[in-house]
Amino acid sequence: MVSRTEPNSPGLRYVSIADKLQQQIESGEVRDGERLPSQHDMAKQYGVSLTTLRSAVDLLEQRGLVRLAHGLGTFAQAPGPSNVSPKVLLVDDDPQVVDLLTAILEGEDLTITSASTAAEGIAKLDDSTFQAIFLDLIMPGGSGIDLLKAVERQQIKTPVVLVTGAGDTTLINEAMDHGPITLIRKPVRVKQVRQVLEVLGVQKQAKA
Repeated sequence: MVSRTEPNSPGLRYVSIADKLQQQIESGEVRDGERLPSQHDMAKQYGVSLTTLRSAVDLLEQRGLVRLAHGLGTFAQAPGPSNVSPKVLLVDDDPQVVDLLTAILEGEDLTITSASTAAEGIAKLDDSTFQAIFLDLIMPGGSGIDLLKAVERQQIKTPVVLVTGAGDTTLINEAMDHGPITLIRKPVRVKQVRQVLEVLGVQKQAKA
């Protein structure tokens, strides 16, 4: 599995697979309620590891486009008519970065939950409805690595976006050991954040 990717990188294979399946569901090519092939078969079809395929299915579940029935399989779930603003967790202690990211994300009609320390962010992970986590690496009282470890430990599949400075190379390399990440370098730019949101599919989703 690719652990680090820039927004333009093809490395986020699970996002690409999720996008393809989403298109099939929304176009009706895969009908509402239709059972998808087994994850093992889909992994073979797309030429990826089972872990990567599972990440794609988890992302589709977060988007409300599939439902998993234990022992029965994965079923397509067509979007309904109403709009719901996705929730994003923002963990950063720098007020200027927080204000900028909040303005950008709210401008994209997202709902923001903020935390200024890793410990505070970890406490908010109980909310499983986040579609993305924007995370600083260097914070007082613990680094973003602590939150990444919690995400890994709790098997949370929400995409993580690291927002960090150019001098954090060692921590970035350590972060790569705890799952796939998308990287945004400071200073934060509006276009870059919007690009990441598009790649990750974080947008208003229809709710049945």
